[in-house]
Amino acid sequence: MISTIFSSFGISDIVYLSITFIILYVSRYYYNYFTRPNPLPGPFPLPIFGNVHQKLGHQFCDWLVLLHKKYGDIFEINLAGQRAIMLCNTDLIENMNIPSTKTKYPYRLLMSEGFIEYGVNTSGIVNNIDSKSWKYNRQFFTQAMMAPSFNHHAIELTNKLWLEMEIYWNNLGENRELDLLKWMHRFTNEMIFRISTGVKNNCVYSYYHTLIPEDDVNLSEEEKEKIKKSESFIQSLEMLLRGTVYFFIFNRFMRHYVPFIRGKINKLLKNKDMLFDRMYDIIKERRIEIENTPLDQPLPNDMLTSYLTANTSRDINTVRHGDADFPTTGSLDVKI
Repeated sequence: MISTIFSSFGISDIVYLSITFIILYVSRYYYNYFTRPNPLPGPFPLPIFGNVHQKLGHQFCDWLVLLHKKYGDIFEINLAGQRAIMLCNTDLIENMNIPSTKTKYPYRLLMSEGFIEYGVNTSGIVNNIDSKSWKYNRQFFTQAMMAPSFNHHAIELTNKLWLEMEIYWNNLGENRELDLLKWMHRFTNEMIFRISTGVKNNCVYSYYHTLIPEDDVNLSEEEKEKIKKSESFIQSLEMLLRGTVYFFIFNRFMRHYVPFIRGKINKLLKNKDMLFDRMYDIIKERRIEIENTPLDQPLPNDMLTSYLTANTSRDINTVRHGDADFPTTGSLDVKI
């Protein structure tokens, strides 16, 4: 019966039916828009696209600054089919950023279905919307940061890396203009990675070698491969962070069916999988290192080791974690 109905449709009928569906969709979209609760000033959205088309030609942050100048301290935009309210004054968010789990605003960001697809909704601390997982990670983070041994180790690493960076500056010469922003970006990247995983990713070292001609330095093939891997890892990490914008502003239809955007999304997902595989390799290597370290020898003071030794005989934390909140074995599913 259904096949009979569709076979009776002509091309003109299909066109009219498509136009009818489009009119109904647009009517419903703007009905919901004009009847939304507590409307705020903001740019006028389009169906499917929202306000994404108005961002073209601008970096995301620069676009928000322009909207702030035009609409004031509080305005709304439509991204990925969801309404997002932007607060641009510290007085508006003062009561939201409090060091308590009893806040009425437990989530820092609008968690779109794009973030869920990208896998940033239940890992870490900043974007984590799973309260149990967030408390679990935050307790480890706070305890590791408050440990005197961890702080002393972080200070030693900071001084050591700074001296290393000064040597590179001296090698570049006095007349060489330095882009301090890029250097400090690399410095911060390496420090965070080092105190988080205990692994030196040579972020500053690889950047230094991008500034000097290959003819001016005689490197072995091993050193060249080391720099190449380090730079590839850093670029992959930066690509992962920049990619969150695509999953935030584009809805599912645009991410999977619009040609240019679909290609970019596929590259971001592939990069994320490769980066996570590398991180899992680091975790496996650290687990083996811990198992092969004699009990009378100290373990590194980093967050990864803290995770892997929790509630075991090798627990590097001074305070044991409550059995009600944490597993009693060292086999933890570490999320980076």
